[in-house]
Amino acid sequence: MARAFRWLIGLLVTLFILILVAVVGLSIAIIQKQPLVAASAPNQLDGADTVNTLLAQLNTAFSKREEGHTIVLSETQIESLVGVLQRAVPHFRGVVNVTANGGTVAFTFSPNNDDIYINVSALILPGKALTIDYITLGDISIPGDTALGLAEAAINRYTRSEIGTLALTRVEAVVMRDNEVELQLGPLDELLHEIDNVSNQLSVDTDNELETLTAYYLRYISGRELALSSTPVPLIEYLREGMARAREQSQTPDGAVMHNKAVIFALAAFVGHHRVGHLVGNIQPNPDKALKPRSASILAERNDLARHFIISAALELMGEAGMSLAIGEFKELMDRGLGGSGYSFVDLAADMAGAEFAKVANHPDHAIEVQNAVARIQSDLDIMPPIEGLPEGLSKAKFTERYQRVDSPPYIAQVNEIRRRLANIPLYRD
Repeated sequence: MARAFRWLIGLLVTLFILILVAVVGLSIAIIQKQPLVAASAPNQLDGADTVNTLLAQLNTAFSKREEGHTIVLSETQIESLVGVLQRAVPHFRGVVNVTANGGTVAFTFSPNNDDIYINVSALILPGKALTIDYITLGDISIPGDTALGLAEAAINRYTRSEIGTLALTRVEAVVMRDNEVELQLGPLDELLHEIDNVSNQLSVDTDNELETLTAYYLRYISGRELALSSTPVPLIEYLREGMARAREQSQTPDGAVMHNKAVIFALAAFVGHHRVGHLVGNIQPNPDKALKPRSASILAERNDLARHFIISAALELMGEAGMSLAIGEFKELMDRGLGGSGYSFVDLAADMAGAEFAKVANHPDHAIEVQNAVARIQSDLDIMPPIEGLPEGLSKAKFTERYQRVDSPPYIAQVNEIRRRLANIPLYRD
């Protein structure tokens, strides 16, 4: 199911890229001098703690795929998800407005030039199916049914399947109220099954060296003595094992990069969370029983920090620069809600350290050096900054009282303090 979800996201991203390409091709008509959207991501992220309820609904829909489901999304939840995208993609701005009569979606993208803007907007209407009244690209307006038809055909053609058609037919009704939209979905089983089939076919067609190497390192690490330890094992010991093997296998700087990435993904799936492995492909020897260590891995004597570090490292390898930090921030903002552990700059420090580790391990000029350095590390402080004095366990009220939001001077100062500590780690110095 997680693999199918990954391919669904991939298809949506591909469609988005195709739209942007079309936008560039029609640049004379659609590039504008003024932005359509000037939304502030920090303001949007203030409601991140409400997204937990949405994730629970989606999890139920995917796990009970033979049944129909109703997904209720608040405007605050949608805005929060747009906000995290804005944090990850600095030149992107988006805004959503939902009323009983319809919902508007608008975004602005400025490709590294503050004087050039690509503005896109759409009006989504309530009804017995997904109904789009229109989509505008700059000064060009496209009927919604035409846009949906093109999207459906493009997805079907790209996947050589009927995924686009199945996805649209799963939406049985769209109900809108002020600040809230309700999606009535039919059973997702057929759609998810088709996505899984397509993802397997595409995997066969693609020479996926990274998937093969990651599967190899996962088996290798799981068979080492430290994986059978009855007591918690420091993450640096797992890194030493994996990087030592990678050093033996690497013949060139580019080869070292590939092996380093495979080690990071293997560890993220082994000591972080097995679902991270789906970012790479089918890496588990037994898909029904994921490999995992006998005891937890720890960093700074904490299992949560080890997981934050290695999963963020994997996310950094998959995303654009800043993606792992944006996701880490969003997760901490979600934790401010009731039942959460509270906002933790200690967790954020582990996220940022993992991202820095991935950057140097993934750079051809440093990949072999990282393999050698990891073989010599003796302390968590060789990969993770000191955590003394970093606030954690902040409720939403306490976070707001102390930092207001994620772009305030106090917040930026706290993040810069983490960056200062990271800069003192020799491995991360330029």
